[in-house]
Parts: sequence; C-alpha cells; structure tokens
Amino acid sequence: MNTRLSPSEDFPEDLTTLDLPEVEVLNSKLHRELDYEYARDGEPSLETEIRHEEVTEELDRRDQQPESSPVSPDVVESARRSS
Repeated sequence: MNTRLSPSEDFPEDLTTLDLPEVEVLNSKLHRELDYEYARDGEPSLETEIRHEEVTEELDRRDQQPESSPVSPDVVESARRSS
C-alpha cells in the first residue's frame, strides 16, 4: 500500500462522488506527498498543490453541510485498509 499520492498517480475527477473516509484518506496521502516533495526537492510540485487545494475545498464544503458528522476512527481505519 502506498501512503503517498504522487503527481503521476490517478486522481478522482469528481471528489463529490467519494465518501468522506475516501476524501480523508486522499487528504492524508497528499499531505504525506507534500512532506516528501519538500524534503526531496525543497518545494512541492504544482500538481500536488492543486490536488491538495481541491481536497481541502471539498472537505471545507462538507464541513458546511448541516448533515455532516465526524467520522469515527474505526471507519477511517477501514477505508485506509481498503485503499
């Protein structure tokens, strides 16, 4: 299992179709990729920055929805194992 999402890997076209745990896993992988790129290159790739911004916007959008509720840790862990 890869814990990062490199710029060359596939990225969903429509984040709204994903369940919240899937978006959270993407967010985690992008954060790890940003850390990796900063350590390796001194700056992130433009693609990684764009993807990170898209995921952040999607998570912010979901936070604004009244029916949004926090995901329990066991649901997040289950999503991580299946990715």
